[in-house]
Amino acid sequence: MKVPGFRKGKAPREVIDRHFGADNVWVEALQNGLGMLYLRGVREAGISPVSDPEVDIVESQRNSRLVFEAKVDVKPEVSVKDYKGVEVEKPSAEVTEEDLQKALDEARQGFATLEVVEGRPVQKGDYVIFDSKVIASEVPEESSMISDRMVEVGAGDFLDEFDEELVGAKKGDILDIVATFPLDYEDEALAAKSATLRTIVKEVKRKVLPPLDDGLAKQVSSFDNLDDFKEDLKSRIGEMKRKAAEDTVREEVIKKVTESTYVDIPESMIKRSVEMEIERLSRDFEERGVSLENYLDSQKGRRHELETALREPIVESLRRELVLEAVAKAEGIEVSDEEARDYVREAARKAGANPDVVLSQLNEEGALYGVKSNLMLSKAVDFLVENAVFEGKAKPEAQEERAEEAKDSEGDKGD
Repeated sequence: MKVPGFRKGKAPREVIDRHFGADNVWVEALQNGLGMLYLRGVREAGISPVSDPEVDIVESQRNSRLVFEAKVDVKPEVSVKDYKGVEVEKPSAEVTEEDLQKALDEARQGFATLEVVEGRPVQKGDYVIFDSKVIASEVPEESSMISDRMVEVGAGDFLDEFDEELVGAKKGDILDIVATFPLDYEDEALAAKSATLRTIVKEVKRKVLPPLDDGLAKQVSSFDNLDDFKEDLKSRIGEMKRKAAEDTVREEVIKKVTESTYVDIPESMIKRSVEMEIERLSRDFEERGVSLENYLDSQKGRRHELETALREPIVESLRRELVLEAVAKAEGIEVSDEEARDYVREAARKAGANPDVVLSQLNEEGALYGVKSNLMLSKAVDFLVENAVFEGKAKPEAQEERAEEAKDSEGDKGD
C-alpha cells in the first residue's frame, strides 16, 4: 500500500490501520487471502470441486485465528461395472460397386460443364441465372437489386424459400417470391429481413458430366487410365470405411457402457457447463460481427430456450466423460506430462504450426491439464474397444477359460 511519507509497501501496520481504517484493512486481507486458503483446503481434502464455493466465516479474530467453512459440489464418484466384453456390431469396411460408382460420380461432378436449356421448365438440379428487385421490405432502395445471380436449384445456396419457387418456371418468367435473408447475409441492410423479390428468370442451364473414361482419369488424378484410377479410388474408399467403422465401434462401446452406468451429476455442474457453452457461442458470434442476443432475436428465440436446448447434449457429454474417467481409474490408465507434450508437438507439426510456440502458449494458459485429460479419456476408449466383443467372437473371459483348459489338457497329456 502507498501511504504518504512512506515508500510503497514500507508503511508500519499501525499507520496503515489509521490511514485506511483497521476494519477495512482486515476485510481487504480476508478477500485477498480466502481464495488461496480455499485452494489449499481443496488440495488437502483431495476433492474435485465442480461449483463455486459457498463460504461461511466461523471465527475471525484480528491478528489471530481465521476459521471458515466452504461448501462446494464435487465431481461425483462413479462405479462402473461390466465394461469388459461389451458386445458391439462392427460395420463392414468392404467397398461395394455402389461405393465406387458414387465416388466416380463425385469425381465427374468436379469437371462438369453447364449447357443452356431451351424449351423446358426449371427442374431440381438446374442452374438459374436471374435478376431480382425487392418490392416489399423495410430496406433502402439502393439495397434492393440483385443482378445476374446464379443458383443451383435445390442446393439451398441462396435462400431456402427462393429456389423452391423457381421449380417449374421458364426463361423469361417473372415471379414474386417471398423469402427471408439470413442473419449473416452479405448486404447488411437485408440481413435477417423478410422481403418479396420480383424475379425474372434470365437463363436456365443444366449440368453435363464428362464421360467415364481414361480422359477423366487423367483429369482428376495422376493415373493414365481409368482402371488404375478405380483401383486407387477403391483403396482410399476402403481406408475411409475402415476408419468410419472404427469410429462407429468406439461410439457404440461408449454408449453401451454409459447407458449401463448410474451417474448422479450435480445440478451446479450442469449449469456451469451450459454457461460455458453459451459463452463460447457468444464469442463465436462476436467474431462474425453479430451478438448472441441479436441472433436469438432474429430466430425469435430466448436465452432460456437456448439453455434448454443445450442442456440435454451437455448432460450426455458429462455422463460419458465421468464414466470414461471411472474406467481409466479402475484400470490405472494415466497420461504423463511428457506424453501430453509429445502429442501437442505432433499435432502442431501436422497443422503446420511451430510446436514450441504452441506448447508455450498452452503452458501459459494452463491448458496442458486439459490435453492430459482428453488423452486419458481416449486411452480409456481404446481399452474398451480392445476388450469389446464383436459378432461371432467369444468374450475375453471365455477366451481365457478356453486357454486355461487347453493348458490343463496339454499338462495331462505330458503326464
